[in-house]
Parts: sequence; structure tokens; C-alpha cells
Amino acid sequence: MQKQYSDFLEILKKEVTPALGCTVTSIAYAAAEAASAVGGTPKKVHIIMDRHQGTKGCDVGIPNTSLTGVEILAAIGAIAGDAEAKLNVLHNVTPEDEAAARQFVLDGNVQIDIDFETRILGLFMDCTVETDKGIGRSVIVKTHTNLVRKEANGKVLVDIPYDRIGSMDETHDPMASYTIGEFYSFATEVPVEELYFLREAVTMNNELADSIFTGEAVGAGFALSMMKRCNGDMIKKAKARTAAGSEARMSGFSKPAMSCATSGNVGITASLPLISLAEDLGASEEQLLRALAMSFLTTICVKNRIGRVSSMCACVVAASQGIAAGACMLMGGDLDAINRAANTTAINVFGVVCDGARLACAMKLASAAGTAIESAQIAMDGCQTPPGQGVCGIDADDTINFMGSFAQNGMKDSDLELCKALHAKREKRIAEGNLF
Repeated sequence: MQKQYSDFLEILKKEVTPALGCTVTSIAYAAAEAASAVGGTPKKVHIIMDRHQGTKGCDVGIPNTSLTGVEILAAIGAIAGDAEAKLNVLHNVTPEDEAAARQFVLDGNVQIDIDFETRILGLFMDCTVETDKGIGRSVIVKTHTNLVRKEANGKVLVDIPYDRIGSMDETHDPMASYTIGEFYSFATEVPVEELYFLREAVTMNNELADSIFTGEAVGAGFALSMMKRCNGDMIKKAKARTAAGSEARMSGFSKPAMSCATSGNVGITASLPLISLAEDLGASEEQLLRALAMSFLTTICVKNRIGRVSSMCACVVAASQGIAAGACMLMGGDLDAINRAANTTAINVFGVVCDGARLACAMKLASAAGTAIESAQIAMDGCQTPPGQGVCGIDADDTINFMGSFAQNGMKDSDLELCKALHAKREKRIAEGNLF
């Protein structure tokens, strides 16, 4: 049991980490790694990338800039990215860097090639940066900062063997064999001092949400409108705060989010509803930290099943299961209640697709929060979606496994067509002169 607890702590510390901007900043990270291999002034950037990175990251705000687009991410990563900062790669970007990157793109110095041929879902980037000192290259696979190859003028600096297709197989990952019951045992029994590192998630994601309500960050107005209509309703408040965190992040606000499973929005969704709920329920810090541990582990588990890069929206489909489990714990529920809540949540969120990162993600995150908390309340009353009906299994694990199999196998073709349609839409915008 002690070994298992150590494994869970290791997973949490690896997967719950700060990230500045939407995780499509991994494009900037790839360019920064390639550029740093040789140094000098960038002249050309060329990236071959998977269809998700290439089509679903075009509309999200880029930290410390007023711009959007994968081309700008590639340019600014090469010009001003800090590769050592990983997903905080753009933390040092200045207005002068933004102007230089914009002109770099307008001058035709960025080439993006999207891989529509590889049917399997999964993150992949092969980036080459030409500078006045030579040519650097980086290859990223599976996760957003998993650098497997780095070259400087043909000299190999990093060489970790990888298989373009095999690397996407997550069935051998540590998370693949664990169950909701094991997460519950850990979250309820581990010494609370071991979870104190999750305090940073509370502080960081709260500050991100607060920035919308103080006016420090400007979103689309979703969260402000929701909060205005809360009238003391704890579900509405949780939805509003969750939307706020996402709006700040998707607008490119220059404060980091505490991510989960390499996604800032997933981290926001898995935590902010519970932070808000704990406040309204008068829960102790210990209760909140245990609920957050349960939420993060459950969310990572679902992402493992549906895929790190998935056809389904991980914020809605994965993080909602985490919220439901954590909310049950905050309300005094046991493992049976969590299983009931997971099934009722699943029937509401099953199959919600990812159509890319943008301000409107805030609405999806808010919906996930509302559905999950309400499902937890229903579960606490002893009610649930009858096990075995529709996509629901006999318990949370059975349901999650079914959902994962369908996401990875049943939705491959529809996801490919969606990415192609988004790409065509983007190409039309560019042709009309709307590059940024």
C-alpha cells in the first residue's frame, strides 16, 4: 500500500504543474528547443505537427501578446522562447518580441505542415529552426514537453528512442492499471501533510479566476454575467469561477494556471469548482486538499483512458469525473457515492468533442462543473443513472473504460473530419487577410 501511495504522489507531482497560457504553447516550446540548439537569430521555422496541434490551437490568446495563431506561436518561441521554462516558455516575451514575431510571420518565414495522414490520436511535433548560426531541430511526442530528439547542425544532443505510433499507446503508463477505489483510499488515508503541495493549485487557480473579477484580465464576459446571477447558489458560483479561470487563460493573460495532465484548462476545471464549493460548505483545508487529490487523480485516469490528446473534450469528459468524485468527498460521501456520481455525470458529458482552444472553452468548463456538482448532490441522495444502461457501466471504472475505448477507437474518423473542417475554415480566414 505504501508503494502505491508513493506512486500516486509521484503522479500528482508530475502531472499537476504550472503552465503559462494554453498548452498549445508547446508549439512555442518546440521552436524554442530547436532554436536554442544552435543559438543566433532565427531566419526560418518549419514545424510538422499532429492534426490537433495544427488545427485546434489557432484561436487561443498567446501570453504577453495580443495575437493568436500557431504561426505566431512558432515564431515567438524561436525568437524569444525560454526552452528551460517548459510550458512557461513565453514568460519573458516583450512587446518588441511580439512585433518581431508578427513581422517574421508576415515575411513568410514560418511553415506549418499538418499531419492528416496518421489516423491515431496523439501529440507530435518535428520542428526545424534555421538561424544565422545553423540549423536546430527538436522532436516532441506524446506529452507537450516530452523532448525525444534535439539536434544542432546535424549533431545529436538528445536522442531518446521513440515510435511515432507506439509512443501514443498509454496502456502501459503507470496510471493505466489503477482504479477509482484505490484513488479514494489514497485521498482519504494519506497523511495530509503529503498533500500540502496542492496548496499551490488553490492559490494559483484562484488568482487566475480573481483576475477576471478584478478587471486585471479581460475575457468574453461569460463569468461576470454568470456571477451576477448567482444569488447565493453555490453551483452557479462554482460555474462562474471556473469560467473565469478559463477566460483569463484563453485570453492570454500572463499568469500561469496549475495544469493537470498537461492541460491548464483541465487543471482549472478539476480544481476551481471544488475550491468554490469548499468555501460555501465551510470545509476545512484538509477536506479540500483530499478532495483535490481525488479530483486530480481521477481526471488523470480518465485522460489516460480517452487519450492525452483526445477527440473528446478532456475538460468536460475527464475533469467532470474528477469534480464529481471530489464534490462527493466534500459533502461527506463514500466510494459508493462517487460511483453513483460518476455514472450520472458520464451520461451527461459522454461524447462532447474538442473543437479547439478558445475563449468559449469557458462555457464548456462551466457546464462540466455544474453537471458534476449536481450529479454529486444527486448521488448523495442515493440516486444514480441505473448501472449498465447506455454508456454507463456497473461502476465508475467500468464507465470510464467504456468511454475511453470509444474515444480512442469509435471517434477517430469523426475527429479527423472535424480537424480537416477546422483547417479549411482557418485557411479561408487567412485568405481573407485574417492571419492573426
